[in-house]
Amino acid sequence: MKRYYIGVDWGDRLHQVYVGDHEGKKIREMKVPETVEGLAEIGRWLDEQRAEGFELWAAIEKPAGRIVDFLLDHGVEVYPVNPKAVDRVRDRYRMSGSKSDAFDAYVLAEFLRTDQAHLKVLQPSSEKAQELKMLSRDQRRVVRHKTRLLNQLTTTLKEYYVRPLEAFENIETEVALDFLTRYPTPAHLGALKRKEFNRFATQNHSLSKQRCEQLWEKLQKPQLAVPEHVVRAKAQLVEVLIDQLRASIKAVKTYHHKVESFFASSPAAEVAKTLPGGKSGTLVAAIWAELGDAQGRWESSGHLQAEAGAVPVTKASGKSHVVHFRFACNKHLRYSMYWFSFISVNNSEWAKLYYRGQRDKGHNHPQALRALGAKWLKIIFVMWRDHKPYDEQFHLANIALQKMRQAA
Repeated sequence: MKRYYIGVDWGDRLHQVYVGDHEGKKIREMKVPETVEGLAEIGRWLDEQRAEGFELWAAIEKPAGRIVDFLLDHGVEVYPVNPKAVDRVRDRYRMSGSKSDAFDAYVLAEFLRTDQAHLKVLQPSSEKAQELKMLSRDQRRVVRHKTRLLNQLTTTLKEYYVRPLEAFENIETEVALDFLTRYPTPAHLGALKRKEFNRFATQNHSLSKQRCEQLWEKLQKPQLAVPEHVVRAKAQLVEVLIDQLRASIKAVKTYHHKVESFFASSPAAEVAKTLPGGKSGTLVAAIWAELGDAQGRWESSGHLQAEAGAVPVTKASGKSHVVHFRFACNKHLRYSMYWFSFISVNNSEWAKLYYRGQRDKGHNHPQALRALGAKWLKIIFVMWRDHKPYDEQFHLANIALQKMRQAA
């Protein structure tokens, strides 16, 4: 079978492409602009080569994006390559530190030709699974943006108007934001009468009399004087932050509902919802979004654990033996598994006992949760591979059986 090896050094607007044959001879080199005309031209060339019986393999430093979808649509087998691996393999072909897009494309094509056995072909998930992944990751970005705005608002209030920050336990609630909108400075708070506050709290926000009394007492505590120019400047910033925070809170609710409803309609939800906390919320959906639905995507539970950063990295050479934290991993999956492990401590009997056992061994809270997450990933891998729901009692019975065997 005839085959061409394609190296693609991708860019935002322009992609550098190098094509070589099985002997390493250059067949073609081109710049492909991210335009309809540019992609159409290389698309015709790819289709022509496939029509002539050539296999097309491409190496690229990213596993997703428009250029990757374009290559897959034209029958190209795509091999994602870690940028760190490309950086190290450059030394095979050039000793100097010089670098260019054309050279990187050449290195990718040659690396694929000589080391294809060490690379894994991209197996894209279904369109629905890809959409869930994008929605889930975008939801996390929206939540992080809201958190940044909330932190900015908190910091700003500490600089000139600390009393509402202490009175309202959660500054992102509607009552707190409405209060800051109506009474944005210490002067406004000083002029506030009890009857006006009661109408604000009870009629506008339906707070109980007890809660209203608590808020009033906290708001009436004395506050250190702040220069007027500081108050004017920071009050302006608070007004802007509140507008942004309201929009961000609405966006978070929208994404939460979208991810939850979208995942509920997928076949994987029937299996995933059997996990602790899986019947509601978006945490389990975020985990399954990172798993995808491409068969063979995960070779083993160990592969999945390494991708999620749940297991450490061991470096052993001679008498040296070092174990350290795994930084290179899927950060989205690691984040989701960390919080899933946290929730499972209160929703799973064996998870709670395992967590306590890790703490008794001297591990801190994050270490214990990562170890628990590694255990959960073994279970989740089997659920994903076999489409098998989780059964707490069945798992407890297996743990008891293992202990009996160890004792024997």
